[in-house]
Amino acid sequence: MEVVIVSRHESTIKLLKTVFSEAKVVSHINSPEDIPSGSLVIGNLPIHLIDELINKRGCRFVLVSLEIPQELRGKELNEEELRKYMRLLEITRLELSEFIIS
Repeated sequence: MEVVIVSRHESTIKLLKTVFSEAKVVSHINSPEDIPSGSLVIGNLPIHLIDELINKRGCRFVLVSLEIPQELRGKELNEEELRKYMRLLEITRLELSEFIIS
């Protein structure tokens, strides 16, 4: 299974590469087709792309969630701070339906 890290944040990439050393790193996904079917994708993406990766491409998706105190928001976090505030959450099921405003 290919592992793909989607991030522009160097400290996040460095930390994730300590566990997933062979992971491919991309800074942006234009289309779900950019990711091989069945991959493990780790990052923070718009929900509609996560939906397509899980439900149409057969990928596993792990959300990088940061629970940062207000006083640290907007500041660059180092690897130690990331370890403290980062949570990795696998989204195993996702069902979306379009909400129409009329």
